[in-house]
Amino acid sequence: MNILLITKNYPPSKGGMSVSCDRLVRNFRSNGVTVHIIHFTNRRKKFITTSMVNGTYTAIPIKNSEEFTLSLTSEFIIQLPFLNEITHIAAFGGNLPINLAPILAKWTSKKLITFIRGNDFDEGIFSKRRNNLLYALENSDYIFSVTNEKSIKIDKLVKHNNSYFTPNGINTSLWETSTSHTNKIKELKDSFIGKTPIAIIGQLKEKKGILNFTETFSKFPFKEEYVICMIGDVNSETQQLLSNLNVNIKFYPFANQNELLLFYHAVEIVAIPSFYDGMPNVLLEAGATKNLILGANIGGIKDVISDNFDGFLYNPLQPLTLLDVLLKMHRMSETDRITIRNSLHQKIKTIYTEEKEISTYLNILQS
Repeated sequence: MNILLITKNYPPSKGGMSVSCDRLVRNFRSNGVTVHIIHFTNRRKKFITTSMVNGTYTAIPIKNSEEFTLSLTSEFIIQLPFLNEITHIAAFGGNLPINLAPILAKWTSKKLITFIRGNDFDEGIFSKRRNNLLYALENSDYIFSVTNEKSIKIDKLVKHNNSYFTPNGINTSLWETSTSHTNKIKELKDSFIGKTPIAIIGQLKEKKGILNFTETFSKFPFKEEYVICMIGDVNSETQQLLSNLNVNIKFYPFANQNELLLFYHAVEIVAIPSFYDGMPNVLLEAGATKNLILGANIGGIKDVISDNFDGFLYNPLQPLTLLDVLLKMHRMSETDRITIRNSLHQKIKTIYTEEKEISTYLNILQS
């Protein structure tokens, strides 16, 4: 198998989609699949191709005109010396890949894979670019979605049955601590001054529901016993609105994996208050580090969490449900907290592994 993967989300780009793309590419390659990456990025001014084990990486500069960018890229791809060896063309994240991949698949008579994660479907289906998305879905030989809900919705939009639910995976051993982490974790814990930390982690955009969550939290009667840790990119306007609320909040910059490891082991609760989402890496990372999960009852979060058994879910559009869950969590015994943490950790460790994730893809693609 030889895949040409077109994406806007690949390192050094930040965010969960970049992490997921990197993980999939790495595991495809380690299983003998050749992957050639076409990466749309603002970090480069010229087309640059680098050879890698089982594939290549090409940085594609994004021009002022989307049409110009796509035309140049299509010409570049059509002239690739290894094009005849390609068996599949894949789109992973963003309008540019979703626009380009199905056209190239038609022109080159290759099979089309469309990876559906979060915004590329949730917002794409309601945008002016909807036809690009629908064309890609209708012409896909394989549609891989990280939430069962999206897979069902897609099946109702297309005429074929090539849509598959393919959950994310994680290597839990990468999120274990060593003695070298002990002092830094203690320093973080001490910085909370006896308050229980609730972490919200990632690219904290509007769809992540951070403002609604915090506004509701400001009405929680025990709020003074907690501190909300916003770890990631928050725009200045939102940060000002959050700071004006009567809530204990600490802001931290976007963190890499080594820094996140410290936070996960220093906090006690991880909140994922998104209005809509795929299957967040934060969800699996928090479970792997034995945090309590407080998540919106949407997307891949409800695929993973069994409410009141290994985490807690609420309706992000109904604030009172969040207050009910906060009270329930606040009144829990430590024994019950440990039981719930361990239940999720065991689920993540046995069901949501990188091995099972890549096996799901390979079994479908090779059948």
